[in-house]
Amino acid sequence: MKKRDVNKKPVSRLIILAVLLLAMMSTLIFQLFRVTIVQGASFAEEAGTKSVRTVITKGKRGDILDRNGLVLAYDETCFNVEFFRDGNKRSDYYNAVYTEALIKAIRIIEEGGGHVIDTSYIKMDESGNIYYDFGVTSETFIKARYSNFCDAMGFNKPDKDDMSTWISAEKAYLTLRNKWYIPDELSFEDARKIISIRQEVLLNNYRSYVPVTIAYNVSLEVVARIEMMADELPGLQTSQSTIRHYPYGETAAHVVGYCQRMSAENAEELLKQGYNYTDYIGVSGVEASMEEYLTGATKQHQGSVTYEVNSSGAIIRKISEEPPSDGGTVTLTLDLPMQVVAAQALNAIIEHIHQKEMNKVYPNGDGVPAEQYAEYEEISMAETGAIVVMDVNTGEVLAMASYPSYDPNWFIQGLSKDQALYLYGDPEVDGDFADRTTPTRNKAISMKLAPGSIFKMCTGLAGLMEGVIGLDETISDESPYIYIDEETGNEVDTHAKCWTKNPARHSDQNISRALTNSCNYYFYEVAYRLGIDRLVSWAEKLGFTSKTGIELPGETKGIIGGQSAMYDNTRAYNDQDTSLPLLVYRSLCRLLRGYQNRRGVELDEDAISRCAQELMTLQDGTLKGKGSEVRQSLSKHLGIPDGISRAQGWDSEITSLLTELQWKASYTIRTGIGQGIMLVTPIEAVRYVSAIANGGTVFDAHIIESVTSQEGETLLKTEPTVFNHIDAPESYWEAIRQGMKGVVSPEDGGTASTAFTKKYAELGYLELTSGKTGSAQVGGITIDVQNTSWFVAFAPNTDPDIAIVVCVPNGLSGSSSAGAIEEILTYYFTKLNSRASETLAGVDSVTP
Repeated sequence: MKKRDVNKKPVSRLIILAVLLLAMMSTLIFQLFRVTIVQGASFAEEAGTKSVRTVITKGKRGDILDRNGLVLAYDETCFNVEFFRDGNKRSDYYNAVYTEALIKAIRIIEEGGGHVIDTSYIKMDESGNIYYDFGVTSETFIKARYSNFCDAMGFNKPDKDDMSTWISAEKAYLTLRNKWYIPDELSFEDARKIISIRQEVLLNNYRSYVPVTIAYNVSLEVVARIEMMADELPGLQTSQSTIRHYPYGETAAHVVGYCQRMSAENAEELLKQGYNYTDYIGVSGVEASMEEYLTGATKQHQGSVTYEVNSSGAIIRKISEEPPSDGGTVTLTLDLPMQVVAAQALNAIIEHIHQKEMNKVYPNGDGVPAEQYAEYEEISMAETGAIVVMDVNTGEVLAMASYPSYDPNWFIQGLSKDQALYLYGDPEVDGDFADRTTPTRNKAISMKLAPGSIFKMCTGLAGLMEGVIGLDETISDESPYIYIDEETGNEVDTHAKCWTKNPARHSDQNISRALTNSCNYYFYEVAYRLGIDRLVSWAEKLGFTSKTGIELPGETKGIIGGQSAMYDNTRAYNDQDTSLPLLVYRSLCRLLRGYQNRRGVELDEDAISRCAQELMTLQDGTLKGKGSEVRQSLSKHLGIPDGISRAQGWDSEITSLLTELQWKASYTIRTGIGQGIMLVTPIEAVRYVSAIANGGTVFDAHIIESVTSQEGETLLKTEPTVFNHIDAPESYWEAIRQGMKGVVSPEDGGTASTAFTKKYAELGYLELTSGKTGSAQVGGITIDVQNTSWFVAFAPNTDPDIAIVVCVPNGLSGSSSAGAIEEILTYYFTKLNSRASETLAGVDSVTP
């Protein structure tokens, strides 16, 4: 037997292994050749067509709460319908397919109660004429939008600055119908819906990977039908989003405000902050003033989703995602249950006063006015008003109602024709409801009216502090009021009388009794002794000529009399607090034209205007000894010789006219009772009354309590801030408060002693109430129903907690508004007595 050589490997095994390795190497070399040489170009091209796109995501808008945590505004979940045009499907065939799908989707949306976007620039008027409407008035914006429109639609773009070369709207419309295979039987309005959607897609073509929303806040029924018919609706899909919601509708609408999409006028700055055209922006109320805290749309809140997309913009895959952050929660000082009571009280009192006025003017109910009103062509009656309730110890606003109100949800859903007419009126109809009542205006902070007798506490305090009257000093009504002119020493009969027909009723009035009886004569005398400068100074200290600082847009400030209020010669004649300087300027121009006509001189309107303006600047509170300056001005501007002006008496004539702009003592006495050149806002009035109630601290007004982030971090905390503190003896405050208590007291026979109900008195609430009525005449008109009705009050008497102001233009009399005060204080005292936990009882009843 032959021995085996263990060191010798079998030749066959090596050969097999070599063959296998050679085959594998050949395969790899072949595949490498195919990939790098044969298919390399196509792979390189494909790699080059892929890119990354990042979609910005936004956070939810923050909630607005009342002081009790009740939600006044929030973002709620909603469903939208979106359209996505696949970038790979751009042929005529797919144009027709997409149009058919859109027609079906629009029908589903509208049958489900939804609305499709209406953004097409192409519209048709009532006569059937097709025209462009770019939604802006600025010519620059119009041209820019037209240029973008042409680029997106694929039209040859003529010179955008030469509108005569533009493609007509009708030609554009017909071209687009043909391009997108819109059926001939489809009406213009239905075709516009298709055009609107396609226009949005094309205008956003640079972000073709992002779907376009074609219907917002659709019903679940619509969502279900869209999803079920997905195979028949290529490009259509549904998505979940949020929409702003105001659960209490009209209640506190002027405080909370509303949101709208940005307008072209403010777009540039907002876009820099990270907003886009579809974002909702606060444009009124707290929604506007707290926009920076509420929004979740700005860059600091934004998140992102990054996609890989192909050359047509179609999404291949999601690469990464960073979630956005939501806006902050704003808590108000507002007490919603009290707000409901205040709003209902305001509505009821306006309706009550209006009916009372109707009965007074038309006693027989036949539209024929009573004899005393027959001479007037038009009589305005109560239709609007405001109420503010303030914490006297902090300046926090507990309730703020303005009538008429509106529903902020309208703006989110899109205004209907009737809603737009209600809010803004018909531009072709003068003096319609919207013109008279301005429903969107917050009258509590922007309505300026003469305060009437509610100003008498200011006059009284000023008199006491300046020492022109004493606490126990008495003044008797000797109407009419007569004073001695300081320059001439002559008596001046102002013809100003007290409201009572029996002056003896107002004999021996001290400060308290004068307030209880609202004795005009007493405050005429106090104002005369003070003089206008000191009276204005104390009004300023009590906050009457300064904004209250409330965190709401649109607040105005009042004006109090004096030379600068009547005419300030450092300001242009057409930039004054009243219209009187403008009237005097026009009268001067007519006078100067007359002089030149008499001289046979050609009129130079520019010279006449310059002369009139220079003459007006001579009025600085006195014209004594200024005749020579008048003549110099006539000579400089109009070439009228000094001798002619003097001989003709033209200098005296002009001086006499300029006297109309000079403050007089007769104006001062009327200022003392809140009349004349004097306007205040309800918010100014309520903080003034709060200062009287708390003993001299004039607070800034606040409607914001705090702002917190979604993580619970305090972003803003509002503390009470003091505008001014008046360090007056407590006896002065007590005398004024005693007078206000007497106003509502039947025993003292005050001006509102019979205005409250028997039940209110029996509950013991009347004896805890202090108030003051005000009936201010409007523009010298003596029709009683057109008086502004003011009623201010605070409670409880012994330890004041809240102050209230009610203001109703054309409200007949101050006491007419007592019913609203009673309703609010009844709620307040009931709550105070019960000490029970507050619930939503009574609030749910006002939800829409």
